[in-house]
Amino acid sequence: MNGCLLRNLHYEMKVVREGESYDGFREFLARQIKDGKMTLDGIFCMTDGLAYFVIQELEGLGLKVPEDVQVIGFDGIRVFGDKNYLCSTIVQPVREIAEMCVEQLLRDGRMEKPPLICLPVTYGYGGTTLAES
Repeated sequence: MNGCLLRNLHYEMKVVREGESYDGFREFLARQIKDGKMTLDGIFCMTDGLAYFVIQELEGLGLKVPEDVQVIGFDGIRVFGDKNYLCSTIVQPVREIAEMCVEQLLRDGRMEKPPLICLPVTYGYGGTTLAES
């Protein structure tokens, strides 16, 4: 969202809270189709699981991913049990996050608010976006 604001780009948000039905998201996607084409060029999902759901819905609406609309997840999981699924995603540095959390718990003065910590993420191509790098 901040990236869009900085670049003066239009965006829309549809929030699906944990435990909430995805029915509202289905309706949101259907409303984004005008004259058989998706009005959005990309969909950023907060989890790869939601990205999987969105891709299934888009295909059900007759759209192709990534040709008609690109989809990217945001947790780096990408594979779900026995499902044959791979999506493009923003891969979180899980090991580094865990190490940083332990460091923060063990540091002196841990009752104080810790400084903002930013760890680098990477892009994982999975075929649901046009760019490989």
